Amino acid sequence: MSPPSTRISTVLVLMILFGIGLLDSLSVLLICLITIVSFAVLVVKNTFLTLSRCKGILIFFLLTGISLLWTHEGRQIAPVVMVKMLSMWLWIVVWITWVGFDKILSSFERLGIPSILIHIIAFTARFLPILSERLKTMLAAQASRGAGKGIYPLQLYNIAGAIGCLLIASFEQAENVERAMQSRGFSGVFPVLADDDSAFPYGSIIILGIFAGIVWAGVFLGCPVLSM
Repeated sequence: MSPPSTRISTVLVLMILFGIGLLDSLSVLLICLITIVSFAVLVVKNTFLTLSRCKGILIFFLLTGISLLWTHEGRQIAPVVMVKMLSMWLWIVVWITWVGFDKILSSFERLGIPSILIHIIAFTARFLPILSERLKTMLAAQASRGAGKGIYPLQLYNIAGAIGCLLIASFEQAENVERAMQSRGFSGVFPVLADDDSAFPYGSIIILGIFAGIVWAGVFLGCPVLSM
């Protein structure tokens, strides 16, 4: 199945993402989650390899669910919130793994998104591994000077200071990259980020259209105004 890297398929993918965010029915959300997992198993082969590298996000989801269990209202909405968060995150991972980050940015560019925003996203994504390694180096340097591990005020203070220093360093690096690119003739306009020479994704568009129909049918049927 050809990757959905056209404007139509990009709109359908975004419609599914926004629709899942508006769903309040646990049964429909479970159907969406099963469908997304089916996409990951049958179509996108490396999705679970990508998920295995994102343990921090899974821990965040787990802590969010635990925090909702302290109140009666939280216990009522916890299943819906957890399934919704997991479905949206898994759909984004499937989309990026299936299509490719550069082709997604190229699709946004064809949809009329401002080029400067596309370039900011592209540079940020490319600098994330560097920033992550710098944060690890800074935390290791603090540990070598006696900073302990654990969640307590001093440790949180050290982490906050490390993130602040990292942000300042990243801004300085961005300025240096901009100067280096301008000195090499960069005028602020990129060519197309990725040329999509694959076949038109008829099968992907049909499947995405059916999935989007299921999601938005659940949204409209669950809307109290429309159900009256």
